[in-house]
Amino acid sequence: MKAAAAGQPGQVAWIELDEPAVGLGEVLLRPLACGICSTDVKLVRAGYQGGPRYALGHELVGEIVAVGEGAKWQVGDCVAATPYLPCGACHYCLHGQPTLCPHLFENSLEPGGLAERVRIPRAVAERGLFPLPAGLPLEAAALAEPVGCCVQAVEECGVTAGDTVLVIGDGPMGLLCATVARGYGASLVVIAGLTPHRLAVAEENYADAVVNVVNEELRERVLALTEDRGADVVMVTVSSTEAVEAGLNALRPGGLLNAFAGVPKGSTIQLDLRQLHYQQIHLTGSFGVGPYHVAQALQLLAAGRLNVAPLVTATFPFEETEEAVGYAMELTGLKAVVLFG
Repeated sequence: MKAAAAGQPGQVAWIELDEPAVGLGEVLLRPLACGICSTDVKLVRAGYQGGPRYALGHELVGEIVAVGEGAKWQVGDCVAATPYLPCGACHYCLHGQPTLCPHLFENSLEPGGLAERVRIPRAVAERGLFPLPAGLPLEAAALAEPVGCCVQAVEECGVTAGDTVLVIGDGPMGLLCATVARGYGASLVVIAGLTPHRLAVAEENYADAVVNVVNEELRERVLALTEDRGADVVMVTVSSTEAVEAGLNALRPGGLLNAFAGVPKGSTIQLDLRQLHYQQIHLTGSFGVGPYHVAQALQLLAAGRLNVAPLVTATFPFEETEEAVGYAMELTGLKAVVLFG
């Protein structure tokens, strides 16, 4: 079978793989849609590093075409898949922190979402597959995993009715965090970024106010919007230590900052401990997604509580996966989704 994988640095390679066999309790998916994520872009930029070959893609929805003995699903069921699975029994899982599970990546999609067929291991088939809500467009359904990442972050931040939320980052994940925060009750959402066409989408669809940090001072703008308090919650969705520090400067006393985006190893920030102590601020981070978050994302999407249609600015057939990755790599629009015929 054909799969799209990282090739030479900066290039997508088409590879041939054996179709996965289906074991006890497992299922085989025919992909219907798969989103392109920044992780795919990073893998393609880095290029194939040797070892086993895996397909790109993990934001997957598909149709079940084969089931192993004992599987709870039926051929023809359409599902969204979690890309990996916490064990559910370790210290972290039992304390509601599934993405800290040391076994998180022991069960994952094989060979990845951008392939003609995808094997779903038994554990994922039992706890990490969710039926697609009736009427939910495939482009929206393919956002269940990234929306789930935002659900985890927003819940970690304790966003509730009446909160002011500042999102730093005007990319797809920033805008998804904004719409999820709104879905949890945020009353004032501010989005800061530096890409004019993305800020225009943010202003029209996701934010009460936008801040172009190229020509506006973030702290002063946020203070002006919040009666000089600062934001209740700041979510930093770009990989930038400077953005985290700017977010701290725009945070109200007693507020919470969430480091949502991954940063390079060894990244550090300047932190005034007096702010931490006397202003009683809270710092947290969030990474990845657990089954609960994907299920919650699908419920929010099905209920129409999230505005995701403006985010999917391009779709590509499977055969044009390289173009889809290039679209994401060049920041041409916002979110690219690959649709399978």
